[in-house]
Amino acid sequence: MEGELISVLQLRQGVGQLVRMKVLPAPYRHKQKDEVRHAISAIDRVWHDGSVQSGAILRATRGKHVISLAHVNTTEEETAAPNRYTVEISDHMSDQGYTVIEQGSKLSHFVNIFQFAPEKREELIAHFEHTLPYMRKQPGYVSTSLLLSVDQPLAVNIGQFNTSRHFRASMCKREVLGSFAKGYPLGIMAKVLGVLPKPPQLHLCELAHVVGEVHKSNIR
Repeated sequence: MEGELISVLQLRQGVGQLVRMKVLPAPYRHKQKDEVRHAISAIDRVWHDGSVQSGAILRATRGKHVISLAHVNTTEEETAAPNRYTVEISDHMSDQGYTVIEQGSKLSHFVNIFQFAPEKREELIAHFEHTLPYMRKQPGYVSTSLLLSVDQPLAVNIGQFNTSRHFRASMCKREVLGSFAKGYPLGIMAKVLGVLPKPPQLHLCELAHVVGEVHKSNIR
């Protein structure tokens, strides 16, 4: 018998998944609630009309940004649209092999965005694979996924920790900082990994909303 239906967004590597990501800045901190409400209304609308398979809205806990994620169909039109990413790596502490963003989750989420040199794409992916054992050793670690833009030299690291305190503690570790394109001299990062000398955009977030139904028994 199938379990209850819940709303989830799953980030899976190796299946040709296409993710739309938008960072929506609110002009003022007190306007963030309005931006969250608009983002939720928009993701609900496109999910109900079948334009996206699932989606999630994240609210930055420090700052004014709102982040919209959506699993879109891999049509020619969607692939050619801006703000589209492929899931290159998705790791989970349970070894399930993919990340789950689930409605009602109290996990702390982070979104880290940075530029890289296009010719260093494979080196960047290999670097993230190399850092996964270090990430898994961090208290409170749950998952991390590496997404690469289809049309721009942009990388996004989306991850989960049990609490924001666990995440901040992990950022004190040199090995972990390297996976965020931080903590090492920019000259070395640029030469070895092609990370461009521009500060990464790191957002610590809480989950605001999820669309996309899956049976609970199907989530490990």
